Amino acid sequence: MPLKPGQNPYKILDLQKGCTEKEIQKAYRAQCLKWHPDKNLNNKEEAERRFIEAKEAFDFLYDKEKRAEYDKGEEKVRVAQENYDKRMAKADGERRKLIEELERREKEFNGAGKRPSDPPTAAQQAKKKKTDHRNFQEEIEAIRRQLEKEVNEETERERHQKAKESTMPQLLVKWKVADGGKDYSEEDIRKIFENYGRISSISSVIPKKDRRKRIVEFDAGVNAWGAELETGNGPMPELTAEWLKPPVDTVKKVEKSAGSATSNLDHMSLEDLEAQFMMGDF
Repeated sequence: MPLKPGQNPYKILDLQKGCTEKEIQKAYRAQCLKWHPDKNLNNKEEAERRFIEAKEAFDFLYDKEKRAEYDKGEEKVRVAQENYDKRMAKADGERRKLIEELERREKEFNGAGKRPSDPPTAAQQAKKKKTDHRNFQEEIEAIRRQLEKEVNEETERERHQKAKESTMPQLLVKWKVADGGKDYSEEDIRKIFENYGRISSISSVIPKKDRRKRIVEFDAGVNAWGAELETGNGPMPELTAEWLKPPVDTVKKVEKSAGSATSNLDHMSLEDLEAQFMMGDF
């Protein structure tokens, strides 16, 4: 795949000169993940352009000959080629003819066929170069397909993970603690709410003056409806609870009663929710 004039393949893949083939593969994979069209739905046109540029840069840098030529500079390569042609033009014609004659006689003496030491003809060199180039292009294409396959698989895994997280019910639990009064530990909260379904995790306590909060996250698909009515165990402080992400089969019912404030939190992870509540007053 040709590189467009003015493009810097190192800059496109965020690499430096002298990078290894493994580094090129790793950089190309990273760019594919970053600019995969399925992950940039709001900026699809630029993502597709960057995705194609990454492919072109990968093809160019993975070809050692092209990369070496680029590193040396086109002008330097051109001058070197001209000097080489001049030296060849000045070579002794008679000497070359003598060598060719000796090689011809040697072939005749040894009969039909070609000795391993005989230098290849220009046609054979051209054919070999063409074959090597085709094989190399096939190798590059195979590596690129494998990298893109890995990117697609990772993108799909991320999509499934996000879908799974979006179905994990999350309950915000709140209570007040008097000076010197009893308080709920994580284990206390777990014992109370595990009666409503298997718990995936519980956030650290979120304190604010005399108030305390924790976020209880149930496993995906758990129908923990009713946990929002829990009031705790006396003589411990009274608990109040509300759904941040209600069980899947009751989303519509809860959204109607809770309003848009709950639905805005539907796609936040437990860590993001915890940070949100640390900063805000929910």
